[in-house]
Amino acid sequence: MKIVKPHIGSIEVPSDKPKQLFDNNPRRKSFLIYNNGTAAIELLSSKDQKYGDGIPITAGMPYDNDTATGAFWIIAESGTQNARIEEDVEEECQD
Repeated sequence: MKIVKPHIGSIEVPSDKPKQLFDNNPRRKSFLIYNNGTAAIELLSSKDQKYGDGIPITAGMPYDNDTATGAFWIIAESGTQNARIEEDVEEECQD
């Protein structure tokens, strides 16, 4: 039997270069990012992108996605920001 298990954590988001947020994971069912910082952050689909190329997440706001299983990176508008993350992954139930 399979269950969806949440993996919850925190990440420091730099502004100088993208930081990998998630690896490619075909078992990912959804993910949530909450921008816990004071400046905007952006979700990027490539490590070669820069701030301004991604999906903006305003300070104090969430972003959720229930379809994407690819790899993602994250970058801040300025300084080092904090984001809370949850990745929900399908796993085999261990009875």
